[in-house]
Amino acid sequence: MTKKILVTGGVGFIGAHLVNELLKKKNKVLFVDNLKTIGGIPYINPEGIFIKGDILDEKVLKKIESWRPEIIYHLAAQSGGESAYDDPKYDFMSNGYGTFLLTKLAKKIKVKHFIYSSSVAVYGSKKSKKMTETSKIIPDSIYGISKYTGEMFVNQILGNTKIKTTIFRIFNTYGPGEDLNYLKKGMVSIYCSYVWKNNPIVVKGSLKRFRNYQYIGDVIKILIQSINNKKLKKNEIFNLTTGKVTKVRDLLNLILKTANKKLKIVEIKGTEGDSFGYDASNKYLKSKFSNIKFTPLNKGL
Repeated sequence: MTKKILVTGGVGFIGAHLVNELLKKKNKVLFVDNLKTIGGIPYINPEGIFIKGDILDEKVLKKIESWRPEIIYHLAAQSGGESAYDDPKYDFMSNGYGTFLLTKLAKKIKVKHFIYSSSVAVYGSKKSKKMTETSKIIPDSIYGISKYTGEMFVNQILGNTKIKTTIFRIFNTYGPGEDLNYLKKGMVSIYCSYVWKNNPIVVKGSLKRFRNYQYIGDVIKILIQSINNKKLKKNEIFNLTTGKVTKVRDLLNLILKTANKKLKIVEIKGTEGDSFGYDASNKYLKSKFSNIKFTPLNKGL
């Protein structure tokens, strides 16, 4: 059944993939983007309805209100941990206040489902046991603080309404559509960029840092399945992750092996707010999305 769906940030890395798949499934899609996307190659799908603008703009919000979506995917954000320090005000206004405005609008027009893309950055570094959705929130970065602010607005404004809310704390995502010329976002794409250009690989921070990485196609499948997933309760939070931990050193070795190249690796000082490491359980995610199979890292690369 055709649905009217809004995607904010629908021209960015994850957003553009999501818009494409929603349109393939014959949904009516309105997508909004201010075209300040970083880390992703901007793509405007001509089959959807595109609004160039910012969710902080009252005129844009009025257009969304008049279109009256049934479902909202809220992906619009300043989406880089390192780049948040270039303009902290924009990071907070976009991720925090922007989410406040959109949840207020969702409540006003009584959407059925509000899906918010949060981030692993809300947790901060966790060096010991696997994180779960109930792990302590101690962000290391401005970006992590602003994304968690967005979560709190979703819960405060929509939590006591009839609107279903789903929050995905998305871990490091990689794949086609990332901008290999942008070196401030996306660990996999940054390192692949050096390999693509046959340059020594510059690593900001320790090679012992660790992450969970997932392929973009897997992330999109989960986001789309959340619409008709009858297992989802009214207000849910998920770690969207493979649950497999990889050290930076091992990631680099795998990238070089995949590309069949040998390049020098240069360690330099880390960036402000960069988490040393995090590894999470996806047990709760798999209990609600039981048919999801994650693409192995070597295959994704």
